[in-house]
Amino acid sequence: MDVNLFTRHEVKLEDGSYKVILHINPLQEEFGVEFGELLRAVKPKALKTSAIEYVQKNLPNVKMASVIVMSGSILLGNFDYRKTYAHEAQFNMSYLYFGTTSSYISQIDRTKGNLNLVSPSYFDINVDGSLSITKQFDPAFVNEMHKRNIKVVPFLSNHWDREVGRAGLKNRELLSQQIADFIMKNNLDGVQVDIENVSESDRDHYTDLVKLLRAKLPNHKEVSVAVAANPNAWSKGWHGSYDYVELAKYSNYIMIMAYDESFPGSLEGPVASHPWVERSIQYAIAQGVPSEKIVLGIPFYGRYWKNGDSNGGDGISNTRVDEMLSRYGGTVTFDEATKSPKATITIKNTDQSMIIGGKTLGPGTYTIWFENSQSIKAKIDLVHKYNLKGTGSWSLGQENPTVWTDYKTWMLTHDNAPQHPPTTENILDNNNYPTHTVQSGDTLTKIAVMNNLTIKQLMEYNNLLSDKILIGQVLYLVPPTTTLPPKNADLTTPEITGWVKQGTDWVYYELSGKLKTGWLLDGGKWYFLKNNGIMATGWILTGGKWYYLENSGAMKTGWVKDAGVWYFLENSGAMKTGWLLTGGKKNYLHHNGSMATGWKEINGKWYFFYTSGEMASNTTINGYKLNQDGVWVR
Repeated sequence: MDVNLFTRHEVKLEDGSYKVILHINPLQEEFGVEFGELLRAVKPKALKTSAIEYVQKNLPNVKMASVIVMSGSILLGNFDYRKTYAHEAQFNMSYLYFGTTSSYISQIDRTKGNLNLVSPSYFDINVDGSLSITKQFDPAFVNEMHKRNIKVVPFLSNHWDREVGRAGLKNRELLSQQIADFIMKNNLDGVQVDIENVSESDRDHYTDLVKLLRAKLPNHKEVSVAVAANPNAWSKGWHGSYDYVELAKYSNYIMIMAYDESFPGSLEGPVASHPWVERSIQYAIAQGVPSEKIVLGIPFYGRYWKNGDSNGGDGISNTRVDEMLSRYGGTVTFDEATKSPKATITIKNTDQSMIIGGKTLGPGTYTIWFENSQSIKAKIDLVHKYNLKGTGSWSLGQENPTVWTDYKTWMLTHDNAPQHPPTTENILDNNNYPTHTVQSGDTLTKIAVMNNLTIKQLMEYNNLLSDKILIGQVLYLVPPTTTLPPKNADLTTPEITGWVKQGTDWVYYELSGKLKTGWLLDGGKWYFLKNNGIMATGWILTGGKWYYLENSGAMKTGWVKDAGVWYFLENSGAMKTGWLLTGGKKNYLHHNGSMATGWKEINGKWYFFYTSGEMASNTTINGYKLNQDGVWVR
């Protein structure tokens, strides 16, 4: 069944909503049956997919509609329960990391034709910066994928080794030539650069490596880059190594690794919460990366924490979570705020233990944040919301295979209607200039992101000299033929917006005149406004995590001393507990976040921490010998 199934269509506006009526010719030769048998021949899911594809191809300006399929006077299908969204995401890739050629093929078989591209771990970097081909490379696998019309684009990895990554960037002329030569010789389809854990000092070299690869490979070979998610606009460290705009200029797309919000040693929480992922997308677009050059990375794994342990956050595949639930039972809840599932599983003393990632999970209660069909679909909805190229996933084989049953449908449809439904003129007259009427809560950044523009473009199209906009103002979304902005309606907006001091307290007024509450990103710094609108300072507890706000209201990261006690705030601002490795020194933070000093018993072992908080090792303290791990040797 395909889009040629439909002979004509109608678009109707009823009660402010659009209906698209698609008509089928019951006498089409492809069915070869009487009309009565037609109803039995048409499979509902195939009919729905064909209808969605037809709307996207023939009615590109229809953003939201109920779809009705008719054959004569007979109703064949009604998709009114789900709004059809005109953005079509057909690109889906996944990484191949764990396994062999045979297991890779098995993993791909169960995706039910949902993949366009696979990225196996074929390219490593030697200590001198030259290319190393891994033992996973198999020409037979490449040939098999090409028979299936699946591209094979290996990823280049330094496996988090900073010195190896820097060696590759330093020797980038040779490395890029070796990669290009190997791709052409072995009929591969390109390369994805995935060098991680270098820093902002390597930024230009990183960009130049990608530029060299693009120059050395023909245009039909892909060059892409995996970049760290950057929801908080960090410019230093690992995140600072990526020049999003320049990398996008020389690559087919950038793949945002929108995962590891939680990590080994972190407080419990989702690997990729919905707000965190969305902020990462918004950052990339606000930097000027075209939305059609952004692929959203989706995790196929979760992380677990054992109640009572000071450390946690080790990885676990979604399939192993299902296995644990099947073996031990437990409860699964879905957190609406983060759009993430959480499992609570208790292993009893009488239960057989389970080995996950080389570690034995013994008796105790475990909290596991992971991904399921509901959370993955919610992330795919963001692909539609921001008109992204498609999705990627880390890594194939870790997912519950049932996720592939509806994956293509999710990629073609979107449950949430656009925030600003199209006008009749937008649909019926393609020559009209698309515009946006400023509404309560709008900002230039928000409008730019929604419409795949940069802030600079939006200001140029509308002759704006600042980022201030007014409720009711009409903005062009394309360059107009006139130099004047469009005629605007009567504008009404509060006289006071932004930061306002009320007595001794600071509050923030949005453009709508409403007091801002919750987190606010302003001038590259994060602030928190309480429920009464007053800017918070000092310690706050929100979302189950502690944060520290300076007297200016700005969120603190790194070390902070409060009431004579030292604490450590992670890059996200969340208070750290448990073991901490920073600056080559090892510290320990109590459950209340305070830095340990003196003797401390941890998990049955004794350690000593100097007044600076640094753990002592390979020394003797007051006659007690400590080994290289800092443990007192009795």
